[in-house]
Amino acid sequence: MNTISSPILFDSKLLHDPKLMPPSDRKAAMVMDINGCIAECNLAATDLLGRQPESLVGQNVSDVLPGLPFSQETPGYNLAYVGMNHALDAWKKQIARTPSGGSIDVEIVIYIIKRGCKCLIALFLRRPTFTALHA
Repeated sequence: MNTISSPILFDSKLLHDPKLMPPSDRKAAMVMDINGCIAECNLAATDLLGRQPESLVGQNVSDVLPGLPFSQETPGYNLAYVGMNHALDAWKKQIARTPSGGSIDVEIVIYIIKRGCKCLIALFLRRPTFTALHA
């Protein structure tokens, strides 16, 4: 039987493991609680999104990446969404909101982090690797 397991990482050293975060791909990162609230972000993420850290921490990730259906009222759904829609290392296109009300194209990959009996969500961002040519 083929099953796709949820991308779950068991170590809080996620953002510093060179095997999980090769320099070319995963410099920009955020950690969220299961409610989608951004708990941590690194400077690469704030630079990519054009935001100050204090404008990200405490916000729901859906306010920054409106294509993600995370809500503080549905933590179980948020975890299921990651497990069902984000296969390990499958980068997905998203639109990020800028502070000025504009938008930028990004790609994301999401993992579930287990710290003891607590689950968190790690989200990595990058600029799109392929841009379609418009006629």
